[in-house]
Amino acid sequence: MNKIQELKEIIADNERFAIISHLSPDGDNLGSIIAMTNYLSDLGKLVYPIELDNIPNKFKFITDSIKFYDNSNFEVDVLITLDCADRKRLGNIDNLFDNSTKIIKIDHHNSGDDYADLSIVDSDISSTCELLSEIFLELDANFTTDISTALLMGVLTDTGRFLFDSADSRTFEIASILCSNGAKKDLLMDKIFQSESLSAKRAQLEILKDASFYYDSKLVILEQSLNLLKKYGVADTDVENVINYFRESSEVCAVALIKELSKDNYKISLRSKGNINVCEIAKKHGGGGHINASGLKIEAPYKEVKSKIIEGFDILDK
Repeated sequence: MNKIQELKEIIADNERFAIISHLSPDGDNLGSIIAMTNYLSDLGKLVYPIELDNIPNKFKFITDSIKFYDNSNFEVDVLITLDCADRKRLGNIDNLFDNSTKIIKIDHHNSGDDYADLSIVDSDISSTCELLSEIFLELDANFTTDISTALLMGVLTDTGRFLFDSADSRTFEIASILCSNGAKKDLLMDKIFQSESLSAKRAQLEILKDASFYYDSKLVILEQSLNLLKKYGVADTDVENVINYFRESSEVCAVALIKELSKDNYKISLRSKGNINVCEIAKKHGGGGHINASGLKIEAPYKEVKSKIIEGFDILDK
């Protein structure tokens, strides 16, 4: 049976759904949650979108219309996970897994584990929101303004406004379909890409001025400390765009942003251009993602973490 046909039957045969995605919410994560929640609600289903982590300020404008739930002891028919390759990145949701009769995974990452009864995964597609758009087209869904706007948000954020290699001709076709169905492109552009606070900009400037360069400036390493975030009164998500500044330079092939989570505990975001596969580097340390955008965590002193990242990019020395 076609997987989307199987999804259609599961939706038709059940009434109570929980929707969840990975920790550290982003545009694709939230866009897919909102779109799926609205789709199921419009079908008359009982839907519980789950919020287990703080939603970044820049996305709150689109989530205010959705009632999110904490990880309560729901008994649902179906748990749908979106944009999450690994079960561990879903957080502490054992009760939801135990209390669901069916688990559906919809994702676009090529790494991860198989934790679902039905997995619809396409790693050749730009974003989970683009994949969900394709699914909704096959399901003959009603692309309302809210659904279209949420889906376009995920496409825009996960492609870097169509900058990344993952955006192909079909991505533009999907964006066109969403805009034709009322997606609020101008609102998304304003709220997500043109509304950073001055405090966030100042924090990013401080991160950038301490940048270090390796392999003839092909690799840039940035450091984001907890003290810096505290100094400017900003959250990690307020300054995440800093990683793209040097990536846009012609000489630079890759950028690593090392973020302090706690003492000797770091999260590293990796970005690259062309065929520099940062996903392979991330996988060596238990992380994952995409060819040009991935992440990982390392527990070690900062100097050791930085050395591991530099060594991981030895391909740039060739």
